[in-house]
Amino acid sequence: MKELLKYTTVFIIIISGALMSSLFIQKSISKKDDIYALKINEYAENEWYYEVYIASKLIIKQETIPGVSGKQYFRSKEEARKIGVLVINKLKSGIMPMISLNELKRHDITFKK
Repeated sequence: MKELLKYTTVFIIIISGALMSSLFIQKSISKKDDIYALKINEYAENEWYYEVYIASKLIIKQETIPGVSGKQYFRSKEEARKIGVLVINKLKSGIMPMISLNELKRHDITFKK
Protein backbone atom coordinates (compact mmCIF):
# COMPACT_ATOMS: atom_id res chain seq x y z
CA MET A 1 0.00 0.00 0.00
CA LYS A 2 2.84 2.41 0.86
CA GLU A 3 4.47 1.51 -2.46
CA LEU A 4 1.30 2.40 -4.40
CA LEU A 5 0.99 5.71 -2.54
CA LYS A 6 4.63 6.53 -3.29
CA TYR A 7 4.24 5.84 -7.05
CA THR A 8 0.95 7.76 -7.19
CA THR A 9 2.56 10.79 -5.53
CA VAL A 10 5.51 10.72 -7.93
CA PHE A 11 3.14 10.37 -10.89
CA ILE A 12 1.05 13.36 -9.73
CA ILE A 13 4.19 15.48 -9.28
CA ILE A 14 5.44 14.61 -12.78
CA ILE A 15 2.07 15.33 -14.40
CA SER A 16 1.74 18.62 -12.51
CA GLY A 17 5.21 19.68 -13.62
CA ALA A 18 4.45 18.81 -17.24
CA LEU A 19 1.19 20.77 -17.17
CA MET A 20 2.85 23.82 -15.62
CA SER A 21 5.66 23.62 -18.17
CA SER A 22 3.17 23.42 -21.01
CA LEU A 23 1.26 26.46 -19.72
CA PHE A 24 4.47 28.46 -19.37
CA ILE A 25 5.55 27.63 -22.93
CA GLN A 26 2.10 28.52 -24.33
CA LYS A 27 2.12 31.82 -22.45
CA SER A 28 5.57 32.78 -23.75
CA ILE A 29 4.58 31.87 -27.32
CA SER A 30 1.44 33.99 -27.16
CA LYS A 31 3.41 36.89 -25.68
CA LYS A 32 5.87 36.67 -28.58
CA ASP A 33 3.00 36.74 -31.08
CA ASP A 34 1.29 39.63 -29.33
CA ILE A 35 4.27 41.99 -29.48
CA TYR A 36 4.19 42.33 -33.27
CA ALA A 37 1.84 44.73 -35.04
CA LEU A 38 1.39 45.62 -38.69
CA LYS A 39 0.07 48.96 -39.94
CA ILE A 40 -0.78 49.60 -43.59
CA ASN A 41 -0.67 53.19 -44.85
CA GLU A 42 -1.54 54.90 -48.12
CA TYR A 43 0.72 57.45 -49.84
CA ALA A 44 -1.62 58.27 -52.67
CA GLU A 45 -4.19 56.45 -54.73
CA ASN A 46 -2.84 52.94 -55.45
CA GLU A 47 0.37 53.56 -53.49
CA TRP A 48 0.64 51.69 -50.21
CA TYR A 49 3.34 50.84 -47.67
CA TYR A 50 3.59 49.00 -44.37
CA GLU A 51 5.10 49.49 -40.93
CA VAL A 52 6.07 46.76 -38.47
CA TYR A 53 6.02 47.43 -34.75
CA ILE A 54 7.43 45.46 -31.85
CA ALA A 55 5.81 46.33 -28.53
CA SER A 56 4.47 49.59 -30.03
CA LYS A 57 7.92 50.62 -31.29
CA LEU A 58 8.37 51.14 -35.03
CA ILE A 59 11.13 48.85 -36.32
CA ILE A 60 10.41 48.69 -40.07
CA LYS A 61 8.90 51.33 -42.31
CA GLN A 62 8.83 49.74 -45.78
CA GLU A 63 7.84 52.56 -48.09
CA THR A 64 8.65 50.77 -51.35
CA ILE A 65 8.41 47.18 -52.54
CA PRO A 66 11.51 45.43 -51.14
CA GLY A 67 13.90 43.70 -53.51
CA VAL A 68 12.93 45.57 -56.68
CA SER A 69 14.71 48.43 -58.42
CA GLY A 70 13.44 51.97 -58.30
CA LYS A 71 10.67 53.45 -56.20
CA GLN A 72 7.83 51.02 -56.65
CA TYR A 73 4.92 51.09 -54.25
CA PHE A 74 2.46 48.36 -53.40
CA ARG A 75 -0.58 48.87 -55.63
CA SER A 76 -3.12 47.80 -53.02
CA LYS A 77 -3.59 47.59 -49.29
CA GLU A 78 -3.82 43.80 -49.65
CA GLU A 79 -0.43 43.56 -51.39
CA ALA A 80 1.23 45.58 -48.62
CA ARG A 81 -0.51 43.44 -46.00
CA LYS A 82 0.66 40.16 -47.58
CA ILE A 83 4.33 41.15 -47.49
CA GLY A 84 4.03 42.80 -44.07
CA VAL A 85 2.60 39.55 -42.66
CA LEU A 86 5.41 37.59 -44.34
CA VAL A 87 7.99 39.89 -42.72
CA ILE A 88 6.41 39.46 -39.28
CA ASN A 89 6.33 35.67 -39.70
CA LYS A 90 10.03 35.73 -40.56
CA LEU A 91 10.78 37.86 -37.50
CA LYS A 92 8.84 35.47 -35.27
CA SER A 93 10.84 32.57 -36.70
CA GLY A 94 14.15 34.34 -36.12
CA ILE A 95 14.80 34.70 -39.87
CA MET A 96 16.15 37.87 -41.48
CA PRO A 97 13.08 39.62 -42.90
CA MET A 98 14.51 39.99 -46.41
CA ILE A 99 12.04 39.54 -49.28
CA SER A 100 13.08 37.88 -52.54
CA LEU A 101 11.65 38.34 -56.02
CA ASN A 102 10.34 34.78 -55.86
CA GLU A 103 8.42 35.59 -52.67
CA LEU A 104 6.93 38.68 -54.32
CA LYS A 105 5.84 36.58 -57.29
CA ARG A 106 4.49 33.81 -55.06
CA HIS A 107 2.33 36.38 -53.22
CA ASP A 108 1.09 37.94 -56.49
CA ILE A 109 2.71 41.33 -55.86
CA THR A 110 2.58 43.67 -58.88
CA PHE A 111 5.93 45.22 -59.77
CA LYS A 112 8.08 46.18 -62.78
CA LYS A 113 11.28 44.24 -63.40
